Amino acid sequence: MSNVTRLEKEILALPPEEQEHLTLTTWESLETHSESTDTLQDQEGITLALQRDIELESSSIQPRTHSEFLRHTNTDAAEHRVSSAHDFRPEPRENTL
Repeated sequence: MSNVTRLEKEILALPPEEQEHLTLTTWESLETHSESTDTLQDQEGITLALQRDIELESSSIQPRTHSEFLRHTNTDAAEHRVSSAHDFRPEPRENTL
């Protein structure tokens, strides 16, 4: 078993609050790293995201739920098309706290 697989299993076994903390900490470290390096930007993706934002704000399109986004992304990946995550809308969750 690879270290990543072992680590993934350990993370998924943690309580949700600890998973959330670890996720946010990891995400923030990636953002910090991204800001400190000169990475290439996907100008086409940025343009598409801005267009989707305009469409969402004007209500000319409807946002997708998480499930719809995943279905759309999986379909697009299979067809080698690019999908926009900009219209992602999380599904409502019960407050467990």
